[in-house]
Amino acid sequence: MPSAPLFARPASNPTHNVIRRAPRVPANLKKEQRLMPLLYLTARQCHQLITPDDVLGEISRVVAQDAAGQVRWPVPPNMNMRDRFENHYHLKACILDEASVGGFRFVSHNATDETSQDATRFVMLVDVESSRPLALVDETWTYAQRTVASIVMAAHKLAKKDAGTLALVGAGRLATTALEYYTRLFKLKEVRIVSRRPETRSALAAKAKAQYGLNAKAVDSIEAAVRGADLVLTATNSARAMLEESWVGPGTVVATLDSAEPGRDLAEKSDLFVVDSRAQLQKELTELFGAEAPGWVDATVAEVVSGKHPGRTSEAQRVLIITQGMASQDVALANLVYQRALAQKIGMTLPIELPPN
Repeated sequence: MPSAPLFARPASNPTHNVIRRAPRVPANLKKEQRLMPLLYLTARQCHQLITPDDVLGEISRVVAQDAAGQVRWPVPPNMNMRDRFENHYHLKACILDEASVGGFRFVSHNATDETSQDATRFVMLVDVESSRPLALVDETWTYAQRTVASIVMAAHKLAKKDAGTLALVGAGRLATTALEYYTRLFKLKEVRIVSRRPETRSALAAKAKAQYGLNAKAVDSIEAAVRGADLVLTATNSARAMLEESWVGPGTVVATLDSAEPGRDLAEKSDLFVVDSRAQLQKELTELFGAEAPGWVDATVAEVVSGKHPGRTSEAQRVLIITQGMASQDVALANLVYQRALAQKIGMTLPIELPPN
């Protein structure tokens, strides 16, 4: 049986099937002519080069491109492995046809927490016309921005009118970043924050008041935060069910960054269950909730954004969104950072010598 191609070609447009070959490097080139620059960009430089509005705009564009079949995905979609110390390694990739750029995203972290500051995250950008590497981008900062921006954007698309009460379950880096995006996309009237430690939820509530002028308060239980909220975000590293289905009222949008956190009952009984990728979540949903769980998914974010799925059809619908992050968004943000860096002459150039053919 022939092996599957590394990258699946979008079927919606036959022109996407044209493969552009890398030009040969002449054997008689001098050494200095065979050197090509690879730009290295730090997380701090990424922060300097793009804003939250840039992040929202770029994610919106790449979600639409994915829905239009303009993103090529590898087969299989990702690689995961562990070493003998239980450290984890992940690799994802994609090609963005419109931008003529490909990217490989690789992450390593210890056994306890993928979202920790100790995790290492890089995107290697590749020019698809020549297949040559363009940049190595430390995505530590853009990862947090993308992770939260993509799910808050989906929540905004699926929220009922005048949604204004937000429950944050968690008070760490992702929850803190989430406030930036919820305040940009929603007119928040109240924010309730709960976390394991009283000092972290109190600190985030104080920041929400001081930085965003929000009516924010720390609460002692998840139930107290969630009951009556229009919007719920769980952003913890617990890897277990955090919510009771009975706490979630009509019209609420629950957004979660971990498949386990909503719990089986809410996953099964939500009126609208939306994910960023069926393929990415199929195995995990099956392991968590049983073989029937992937069938509970009603739509992907791309299908809702593109109009292929109508999304919310009544104000009373309870919506559950689970996202784990799409490599297309990471690559798109890395490419935006790279283009800005070229224009502003920012970054460290690393020479790569191309061998003669």
